[in-house]
Amino acid sequence: MSLIAELRRRNVFRVGAAYAIVAWLLIEVASVILPALRLPEWTLTFLVFLVAVGFPLALIFAWAFELTPEGIKREANVDRAESITHRTGRKLDFAIIGLLAIAVVYLAVDKFVLEAEPEQPSVAREKSIAVLPFANISPDPEDAYFADGIHDEVLAQLSKIRDLKVISRTSVMGYKGESRPPLPKIAAELGVANILEGSVRLAGNQVRITTQLIEAESDTHLWTETYDRELTAANIFSIQSDVAKTVANALQAALSPQEEHQLNTVPTENMAALKAYFLGTQRLAREPAAAAVEAVDYFQRAMELDPGFALAYVGLADSYSLQMYLGSLASEEGLKRAQAAADKALALDDQLGETHKSLAQIKWWKGDEEGAELAFRRALELNPNYVPAYTSYSDLLRIELDRYEESLTLLRKAAELDPLSAAVIHRPGHALDALGRFDEALAWLERALEVDPSYAHTYITILAWLERALEVDPSYAHTYITIGEHYALVSGRLDEAVVWYARGISLDPGNPLDSSALGMLFLDLGDFDRAESWIGQSIELGPESVWPNIAMQLLHLYRDEEALALDYARRAFALDPLFVPLLLRDHELRAGRYPEARALYEKSYPELLKDDDPKVGSMNYQPAIDLALVLAKSGEQDRADLLLNRSLQYIQTLPRLGEAGYGIADVEIYALQGDKQKALSALRQAIDEGWRTLWWYFLKRDLSLESLHGEPEFQAMIAEIETDMAAQLKRVREMERRGGLAFPAELPVPRDRAMGSSPRDLQ
Repeated sequence: MSLIAELRRRNVFRVGAAYAIVAWLLIEVASVILPALRLPEWTLTFLVFLVAVGFPLALIFAWAFELTPEGIKREANVDRAESITHRTGRKLDFAIIGLLAIAVVYLAVDKFVLEAEPEQPSVAREKSIAVLPFANISPDPEDAYFADGIHDEVLAQLSKIRDLKVISRTSVMGYKGESRPPLPKIAAELGVANILEGSVRLAGNQVRITTQLIEAESDTHLWTETYDRELTAANIFSIQSDVAKTVANALQAALSPQEEHQLNTVPTENMAALKAYFLGTQRLAREPAAAAVEAVDYFQRAMELDPGFALAYVGLADSYSLQMYLGSLASEEGLKRAQAAADKALALDDQLGETHKSLAQIKWWKGDEEGAELAFRRALELNPNYVPAYTSYSDLLRIELDRYEESLTLLRKAAELDPLSAAVIHRPGHALDALGRFDEALAWLERALEVDPSYAHTYITILAWLERALEVDPSYAHTYITIGEHYALVSGRLDEAVVWYARGISLDPGNPLDSSALGMLFLDLGDFDRAESWIGQSIELGPESVWPNIAMQLLHLYRDEEALALDYARRAFALDPLFVPLLLRDHELRAGRYPEARALYEKSYPELLKDDDPKVGSMNYQPAIDLALVLAKSGEQDRADLLLNRSLQYIQTLPRLGEAGYGIADVEIYALQGDKQKALSALRQAIDEGWRTLWWYFLKRDLSLESLHGEPEFQAMIAEIETDMAAQLKRVREMERRGGLAFPAELPVPRDRAMGSSPRDLQ
């Protein structure tokens, strides 16, 4: 008899198969049960080792022994005539079939039930943590800022550990106060396994900080510690470092040498500087313009007290950046100040992810996209849980580099780290919406509304959700502005947009961008007086912001005051050379100064004029269309045609409406190509879909559409919009008369400052 036949006769193959199936099932079940019992990781490894060692022993046993009616005997001592191996084999066959059925059921459950559950975070739940706001138990309630500061710094220390998933501050701040849900519910909402709680008590020159690490599902205390120390900055940072290291050890999170160094660093030994820094970061987190100004004062105070405090310089750089964005600080001056502060922070400590994120933002604003990307990557290398770096880096990839999928990956990671921040969760929806992937976008946006109904940012028709959201939290200004943007940019309902803008501005009256947007809405509606008032207010609030100056340009142009309009157009161009006002272009073209018109684009968009194969994308497709008219009049028709074709090809990947929509760019392209019928057809479609933004300027003054002005169909569409705007303005005034539209208190803007003056008079 052959060896194979003898192995088969002695049931060695059957024993091996049965053993393998049982071993696999045992390991699969153990991999689920052992972690739930909080047993060490080595227990599963040891079990796998035992199973592996047992396999050859089982085969040897099957070869050498046989089961008989009298019990187990050595095979050599069993008479073949009395052998019952064939009956044992049949029993093994049934056992194997039964085990296979169990395995198939297990695989089916794992495939179709477990995989159908929501995608789990990329980091193991056992190494995930949320740091809840620390309670202020000091005798003085005003010391709450200090408890918040300690909380923020502990969270910041933990977020530097790559082996941990650490939930961002925005999401955990919703649990501040005594009336919060049970810990298991909080952990489930945040997608973590562990919770760190704490309290802070200040009394004279002493501080007591109590912390406890809890395994949320079982409510088991993994570690508790109370620190009673003298109130010094060195002691505060020592406590924070000890907490971070202890948590990492308790959760078995590996610490790299770089992370050890970061945790052991003492940023400042000046207690007064630390307090000023706490107050500055908390002001900056509010984000409105007034808070940014206050934050600057606190960070400067911290720097004066300790010139070597790197984090204070980072906060100062971010404050200047926010002021610059809001227009309360000139771009050139803002970049200069922010750069100086960030450079100083880098010189003091080049291991802060926050510093590299600030530098990345500055490099981006200066047009160094490559340098910005490297800085963003360095920021995330140093602080892998830093949500602002993920969101800003994603903006760079999407807006400047057209790398949409990479941008979405970063946004999804940010949403994982900040799961209860609708301001973060809405961003993938916003990005997908801009790409026209509306179903995916809607899923993210609905999720954002579920976690925080007071915030949503969308251009998809979910206004019913948004309006219901305001019932939950009617105090968040951005929600109102978002709804107003939707009505203006998608629905063409400028009357409704005015209502929502007015409500939003009443909650945040210091934002010049919102005031200028409201003023431009009134220009579109034909209410010049209201437009003058709001645009005048915006220029008072943000004289160094490009959008108030653009709005003021349009205000003067509406009144045919071209000289004053040109002054503001030139100022806007100086503030942001990437924005080339069409008024400047058309002014030069009407005068026959084609080289001067061409020169407007040479510095800001050299690729459109010099590259043999110019890349046209989100940041330059509109300038490419505008430049094409200049090139055509300059005799560079081939280059003009190339830019128009590239632009048309690109906008076909975008939605027409919404913040990222192309509006009537296709109408301009067809008109410049000489295809009037296509241009008129595209304009008809745009109007029917709801396009109304700056309609009077584009249809009446933009030279790109001049070839259509004599077409009766074109004039009929203008008359149609004028009728619509008159009807909408009538509804606005009726709402105001009935008290359904309450404008916020407007800043006093003297008429001679708002109108009849040039930007030079405002300096």
